[in-house]
This record gives sequence, C-alpha cells and structure tokens, in this order.
Amino acid sequence: MATPLSAVPLLAWLALAGAAPGGSSMLQRPGPMGQVRSGMSERPALIAALAPARGGKAKPAAPAPAPVAAPPVYGPEQAAADIEVVLTGRGKDYLQARARLEQNPGVAAPLVTARMAATPAPTTTEQRRLLALLGGIARPEDIPLFAEALRRDVAAAVKQSQEQGIELPAAEPWREILRAQGPAAAPTLTGLIAEKSFSEELRGLLIADLVAVTPADKLPELVALVGLGAPSLRAALRQAIVRRAHTSLSERAQLIQVVDAALAVGEPARLPGLVLLRAALGGADDSAFTSRAAALAEDVASEFAARVAAIRVLVARRSEPAAQDVLARLAEQHLPADKRVELRSEILGSLALAGLDPTRAAALVERLQLIGAEAPRVATAAFAVAALPGDGAWLDLSQRHAWPEVRAAALARVDGPCGTAILRRLRDGTTTSGNTFEPDATVAREVLAALGRCGGPDAFAALQAVVVDATQNVDRRAEAARQLVDRHGSGGADVVAAVLRSTDDLAVALRLVRALQRLEGPATDDVRQALCAAGKRQELATSAQRAVRGLFPDLDDPCAGS
Repeated sequence: MATPLSAVPLLAWLALAGAAPGGSSMLQRPGPMGQVRSGMSERPALIAALAPARGGKAKPAAPAPAPVAAPPVYGPEQAAADIEVVLTGRGKDYLQARARLEQNPGVAAPLVTARMAATPAPTTTEQRRLLALLGGIARPEDIPLFAEALRRDVAAAVKQSQEQGIELPAAEPWREILRAQGPAAAPTLTGLIAEKSFSEELRGLLIADLVAVTPADKLPELVALVGLGAPSLRAALRQAIVRRAHTSLSERAQLIQVVDAALAVGEPARLPGLVLLRAALGGADDSAFTSRAAALAEDVASEFAARVAAIRVLVARRSEPAAQDVLARLAEQHLPADKRVELRSEILGSLALAGLDPTRAAALVERLQLIGAEAPRVATAAFAVAALPGDGAWLDLSQRHAWPEVRAAALARVDGPCGTAILRRLRDGTTTSGNTFEPDATVAREVLAALGRCGGPDAFAALQAVVVDATQNVDRRAEAARQLVDRHGSGGADVVAAVLRSTDDLAVALRLVRALQRLEGPATDDVRQALCAAGKRQELATSAQRAVRGLFPDLDDPCAGS
C-alpha cells in the first residue's frame, strides 16, 4: 500500500518540493509514487535554502570569522607617551590618556613619580596634574605627597593674601584626593589636623574628612576624642560624627552604645561634649535620653558645664512636655532678683528661659521684671521672649542698657509698622554724635535693620539721611543702602544709585554696588547708568559689570552708549 503524501514529515516534504530541478547532487530512486528525487543526505543544505523569501536566492554561507589579534601589552613606552599627554593635553585626549594610566598602575605609577623627580623639575601646573593622576591610581605610598601639596598650596595662598578663608579653596582639591584614598588616608589626615599653622576652620574641615574615611570598627576611637581640644574643633568633631551616623543605621546604633558607655564613666572634661553628641545621635523616639538630660540639668551636684549642656538638650527638645516642666522649674529657681546676681544662676536661668513656650516665658518675664535686669544674659533672653507693649517705652529703656547684646536683642524685636515713639528713638540712634550716638558697630547695624523693618516714608527718609551723609561710617552707610534696596525696592535703589554716582570714596562705592546687586524686581535706568559709570573705574569694574548684567539680563550690552 502506498504511503499517503500527508505522512511525509513537513520539512522533508518542503525540501523535496522546493529543490531546484536538475540539481546534480540529487539521486533518483523508485518510490511509492514513482520516480522521486531524493537528497536526504543533503537535507541540511536544502533546509537552509528555504531561509530566503519565496522565490529568493539561497543565502551564501557566512565566511569564517577572522581571528582577533590580542591587544598589545601596555608598556613603559605607551605609559610615557600618555604621561606627556596628561601634562600638555586637554579634552578627550587628556581623559583617554589618564584613563589608560589609571588602568595600568603597575606600569604608570613608577614613571609618574620619576617624572616628578626629573630634571628639569615639572612646573607647578604639571606637578598638580601628576599628583592628581597619582590620586586616581590610589597607591597608599603616595598619600604623603598629597598632604605636602596641600600644605604648600595653603602656605602660598596665605602668603599671597591675608583674606579670611583664603586657605579653603587652596586646600579643597587635595582634600578631595585624600578623601578618595579611603581609610589609608586616615593617618595623614590626622597629621594635617594637628597643623597649628592652619586656621581652625580648615582643621575643622579636615576633621570631617577624617571621620568620613574612618572604618566603622575604628569609630569608637574618634568618640574617645569628643570633648577634647579647642571649642571649634570639638564642635566640628561632634557634627562630623553625627553626619556619619545618620548615613548608616548600624553605625548609628554602634555609636549610641559607645557614647552611652562613655557617659556612664562620667569623665568631667568630656561629659558636656558627650551629652551634646548623644542628643544629636538620638532619633524621633528618644524620650529616654530626654529624661536622662532632665535629671542631669537639675542635679546640683553635677559639673556646671554638664548641666549647661543638658539644658541645651532640653531647649532643643522643647516640644516634649517633660522638657518644658524642667525648664520652667530651672527658670523659676535661678531668675529671681536675689538669685540671678550669681553668674551660674544667670547662665542656667537665662538658658532655661530661652526654651520655654512663649506664653509661659512671657508670663515669667513680666512677673520677675526681667527686661530690666542688669544681668546681660537674663535681659537678652527676656527681650527675646517678652510680650512688649506698643508704646515704645521698652525700646528707650533697652537702649540705655550697659551691655550692647541687650540693646541689640531689644532692637531685634522691632517690627513694622512702627509708632512715632519707636521711629523717633531709631532716628536718634543713627546720629553721629551726642547722647544717642551708638558706639557699638553691631548695635548700630541693628538700628538700621530695625528702621528697614518699620517701613513707610519716615523710615525711608531716615535711611536716606544715613546713606547720603559722608560723615557716617562706611559700614553704617552700607547697611542703610542694603535696607533701602531690600525694603523699598526700586525707589530705594534709585537713592543708592544717586549716591554711587556722586561719591569719590572707593570703599563706599564698592559697598553701594554690592547693595544694588541685592535688588529684586525691575531696576530703573538711573540704576543702570550709575552701575555703568562705576564700571569705568578700574577698582569697581568687575563688581559693577556683574551687577549690571544681573539686573538687566535682557540687554545684550547694558552699558552701550553710557
């Protein structure tokens, strides 16, 4: 019986049906349906021929892939050439050369250090590029080189200028490289922190770098330093540890345990710093330590500095009812007239008063007559929280106080709109001589800032009188100019611009330009012309041009024709 056609496997049937006639590789053999060409031995080739679309030609077999040559070994010659590109190149070539060097540190690093010691010596720019390259290669033995570069650049910056903070931008590139070295940089950073020639601000930043690179298992060693050293450095260490702790829950839990253990020891010199650190490490649910701080604040047998730290913790956590109760008891205990004459009571009581809720604090100030207190801390704290009457008599009283911080605290309470008595007293405070002349520069600035908050035409006129008065101190004229611009907009800016055009005093002119830069909103043409005229003076050119471009961004050339 003949095998039905449908029983032939599909692919075999398609191969048979689609094979080109006359194919020389086909064999003839009899079959159930007669002579059938059979090429089963060639089936893979026939099936492959079906890949093109119907009627298409067969796809030729792909050539065998050529063998890939192994990349050349990166050797000293290539590294030396890349070092030259790093020293002289820029853009893509520089980046590619540096990447190759950093990927082959074993070849590159010895050549880089040799180039640094070569004769002639590399220039300052070349040396910086070589050191930056070593920073990317990250060899522990090169870390002292980065520290020396930091010292050298900081010393050069200080020698060039005595401007405060000049060290920081000089040190920043090397600080970044040192941080990138990780824990290996910790000993070197410790040595830099000990540099007495560095400012405390720079040493504080280096402390933060040290904390950032310290391994987790070494953090207890840093806690052992809390509470030691200069006050600013103690604060920098605490803040850096807190930042580190809040980036890792496990490290934070570890640090809390370490600090709690140190608090239990109770070393007097370190106790205040540990209290403040432990408070900062705590989270939202840290009521247990609030209670611990409350007990320490009221413990008369404890060290005074530790009690002060504990009260500061309670003030920071003033929203907790337990903290309010303790602060109220401390204020009641230390602020009566017969108690606050003693310095420690003055300090403890005034700190507690500052943390009380406004209603409770105002009532206490009124009952104990604290705004009239001779003790400066008490009076300062009292003015910050008191409920002040609107007649202005309190301001006149405050400005006769012997301590400038009390006068400044009272002025900070002035807010507009201001009554006649307050405006009169503020105008009196702007005089350049007489009984109402204010000798303290900080308080004098507060007088002008209070006039700015008063607003209105009378305050405007008082500020204008200061800024146009050539007998006034330059700082006071500058503050009056800032208040005119900040509080009175374009009208105040026009007054400042007029003074800028008329003054020959470079120090005054520079401060007026900076005041005009603060203007928010549209500036008038008078301001534009004044700034353009100032820009023609060499000493003022940079600041004036920056100001005019910022105030008139829509003009391609704001000073064209001026």
